[in-house]
Amino acid sequence: MDYVNKAQIAFGQRLGLDLAGKSVGEARAMIEDAIQRDFLTDEDLGSPTPKQVELAAKFQRDISGKSRRVGNAIINDLMKALNDEAIRRERLAPGVVVINKHDPLRLEHVISSIAEDGTVYFRGGNGARAWARSLLRSDE
Repeated sequence: MDYVNKAQIAFGQRLGLDLAGKSVGEARAMIEDAIQRDFLTDEDLGSPTPKQVELAAKFQRDISGKSRRVGNAIINDLMKALNDEAIRRERLAPGVVVINKHDPLRLEHVISSIAEDGTVYFRGGNGARAWARSLLRSDE
């Protein structure tokens, strides 16, 4: 996951935001909130859904007081981290045979490519894909 750098933290300070230790996605959401609230004078930033709050809590993150946009960014960060962890743990790479743990038929797929966000594409085209966090190697 990409975290803000010193220049980005300084930019946030000029806007009155503390971006230290934030991911780039969360920081961007905070900046977009500031634009909506302070520049566009629209205070309605929304709230994360109860389902999002519950999911984040499973990862020891409290997003209940955050805006909807920041909550979305944090959930995206959590899902990206799960995908990255699955890619490492399962040693996912092009050519690896996998099964989707949610597939009751346990069909095997061969990985064609893996996108930066953790989307795994399968050989054969037709848009077949899955999140890395849903896959298990089937060749071991």
